[in-house]
Amino acid sequence: MPARNRYAISFTEAEEAFVARIDFHRHDPTTREARVAYEGNLEPIPHLLSSLRERNAIPAQRVSYWTDPEFRTGRLKGSREQLFARNGTVGEEAFVQFGFLPMLHYLLFGARLPLAVMAAFEAEVGDPRWVSLDDALDHGRFARNLVRQYCLNPSDSGDEFFKLALDLGLWVQSGLRIEQIVRHNR
Repeated sequence: MPARNRYAISFTEAEEAFVARIDFHRHDPTTREARVAYEGNLEPIPHLLSSLRERNAIPAQRVSYWTDPEFRTGRLKGSREQLFARNGTVGEEAFVQFGFLPMLHYLLFGARLPLAVMAAFEAEVGDPRWVSLDDALDHGRFARNLVRQYCLNPSDSGDEFFKLALDLGLWVQSGLRIEQIVRHNR
């Protein structure tokens, strides 16, 4: 099970059991282990997401990260959910795909960054109510320096800082600006 941080959502006992059964590892899709992991995830993921939806346990910004086109940049237009649909996977079928596992991790646990990085970034941001789009430039530079200091991959870290910015309560546009600065680490 992935490591917990303060951004992880709270689970009921039944949900905790489902989470414990999910294989979050990236497997080579051509191996037997990948097939076993896929088959093992067929039951717990839809049950877990159904339970979480029933009690509105997933924070709104995380749901929007999946469903709202504004929360995504790139050549292809649309939300992450719409991109899965374009590839022919919708609803519960999308939830058990290996490509959805990073999304599921974010829905459940928040950004995948070292705890020290998250704490430093949160301290830098301060009260998110007072962060403007101009402030996002400075926060993006600070995040970029953290990426260098902790030897993180800028491409992956950009999206993780965007997720963290959303969880901290920053505006989507501010988060996207931070992501862009981190991703284009020069």
